[in-house]
Amino acid sequence: MRLNDELLHQEIYRLLARESGQASCSAFVLIGAAVVGAVLGGVVATLSPEVAKPQAIVLTTMVSAVILGYGYNLVRSRAPLAPEDIRRLLPLLRLDEGEQAYVDTVLALTEHSALREETAEQLARELKELMDTYYDLQGQAEALHEAMGTATEEERQRLRERLERTDDPEARVALQESLQLLEQRLQNRHILSAYAQRMEAHLELILQTLKSLRESLARLELAPEGLGVRDVEQLRQRLLELRQEAAAIESAAQEVLSGRALPEG
Repeated sequence: MRLNDELLHQEIYRLLARESGQASCSAFVLIGAAVVGAVLGGVVATLSPEVAKPQAIVLTTMVSAVILGYGYNLVRSRAPLAPEDIRRLLPLLRLDEGEQAYVDTVLALTEHSALREETAEQLARELKELMDTYYDLQGQAEALHEAMGTATEEERQRLRERLERTDDPEARVALQESLQLLEQRLQNRHILSAYAQRMEAHLELILQTLKSLRESLARLELAPEGLGVRDVEQLRQRLLELRQEAAAIESAAQEVLSGRALPEG
């Protein structure tokens, strides 16, 4: 799942909302939803005389409307999540290692007692931008893997051996053309594989940066001087460099995927 503050809160409260303090949907909303559902169900039943049980349509629509109304009101009336609430809910979410490191780091920022609120918010925005880059790189790497195809060295070797065993001239011409096409596919695969490896390496770099920052925040929490202005600026500069490096890799990969950087067949 994409992790930004609004979506994280919405998803958690939509799926895992606690009843305590969160079941405050007004009777007016629920009754209104039921009435609207009944009207809509009645219209559907009227316009569809072939329906065997029109009352079932009315009931189903009413229930659906009530559920939607309740869910909407639940999200709208949610209370802010405290860091400890999020930590308790994290095991219930499907996060990859990068997402987990990102959430841990953001939570560490919110819990850092010596960190100014403005500084924590600034760093959180920088981390969110880095996480957007992380998702972009993941998508590009997946696209490259899909574009790499299935050509293998073993396939080329088998085709060469088959060509050597073939005596018919026309068959040899066809096999030679097949071999040329396969070699072109292999060459393109090697090029795409190199870019995919760069992206995966940069994803690992982002992951390790997040983990390193999380551990640094834990150490600085114990240090009397805390996180200074210079430390923050160095960190922001490093996060910016990571995003710029990723953008350069993405740009080069886009050229590869568009075919401009691949050799002519």
